[in-house]
Amino acid sequence: MTFFRAPTSFLPPLSILSTHTTTSMQDALQDLKDLYFSAPALPPKRTRSTNARTGRLNHSDGVPDSGYASEDDEAEVEGDLESEAEGWNPDVLRSNELERNFAIKWLTGLIKRSDIWMHALDGVPEQEEHMRLVVIEEASKLLACFSSDNEQQEDALTRQFMFPFGEGGEPITIELNDAPLTLTDHTSVGLQSWASAIIFTERICANPARYMDIPQGAAPLRILELGAGTGLLSIAAARLLDRMRVDATVVATDYHSAVLDNLLQNVKTNNVSVQIDLLDWSRPPSLEPYDVILGADVVYHPEHAKWIKNCVEKALKKGGVFWLIIAMRSSGRHEGLWETVDDAFPDGGCDIPRNEGCGGETKLAVLRKEDVGRREGIGRADEMRYRLFEIRWLPCCYYC
Repeated sequence: MTFFRAPTSFLPPLSILSTHTTTSMQDALQDLKDLYFSAPALPPKRTRSTNARTGRLNHSDGVPDSGYASEDDEAEVEGDLESEAEGWNPDVLRSNELERNFAIKWLTGLIKRSDIWMHALDGVPEQEEHMRLVVIEEASKLLACFSSDNEQQEDALTRQFMFPFGEGGEPITIELNDAPLTLTDHTSVGLQSWASAIIFTERICANPARYMDIPQGAAPLRILELGAGTGLLSIAAARLLDRMRVDATVVATDYHSAVLDNLLQNVKTNNVSVQIDLLDWSRPPSLEPYDVILGADVVYHPEHAKWIKNCVEKALKKGGVFWLIIAMRSSGRHEGLWETVDDAFPDGGCDIPRNEGCGGETKLAVLRKEDVGRREGIGRADEMRYRLFEIRWLPCCYYC
């Protein structure tokens, strides 16, 4: 029988995270995977490590992106509690609640402090930066795997948010379940909350009139969210508009069944009036007109911006607004994808020669865009900043 060391004896202390090598962190994550999930090693192979804490062959492979670093109170997770035993039966360790909780807290702390580890790379090759991003992604996936293992750990990934409302109003509170990523579907990243959604939700709650385009008169406000994921934007919109006594219909859409199931649960948990629908961006049906369309970090493939534009063209009222926020990532598989948004939605202006005239036609175009800085405690290490787009129907000669 193979024996394992306890997580409290081999996980590197996070208080000196910046001093740990990429290899030592890969070793630690692989040891956790071997202990709790018995995942077979995958290529690429790497040289056997002689790290004093583990001393076993380990490696890391690319994984699906998962949301953000938890905003829960940061636990001081240190790996200095040595086990008296040289090795443990894996079944004994897996059933040890203290060791399991220690591993979960350590993974959470690593994700939250990933900036520190990444910033320690000044002057090193770009390949090393990519390897560290993979390590952080692997840590996120392992944390999600823990949550799927039993009900107790699912509770550990419940996120509670409190957003300031207007000027001095009672904060908007929201509770979300960041469900575990499915191990067979890399597109299930909507099960996790993303930093861009958190940042934009904070702005909406602070100034709802600015972002909601509340119509005058009796007509109800109609809001559509694309790629709703955990539903943070939709749930926040429904809650704050109810508080403002604004008659509104909020529809949250996504495509993947696991995401829709988790979205439904979050809507029920928060007791808000939000409709949930399936929507395939690549083949959108005829859609009823909406006053406001929301999208947070919904572009993670080169074709997505084009598909989303097609959806918005079908669904946005002529006087409506599409708010889109996207993370600007400096490396990894999503590097530079914000540029596809610029390609799909041009800046407002006339692309028809003045002497030909546009005949009063309108097009979807970017009225304004704003870059928003990172926020401490949330976001992935590869997110430099966030770009917020205000997109509307504009006359072709808007700036002529």
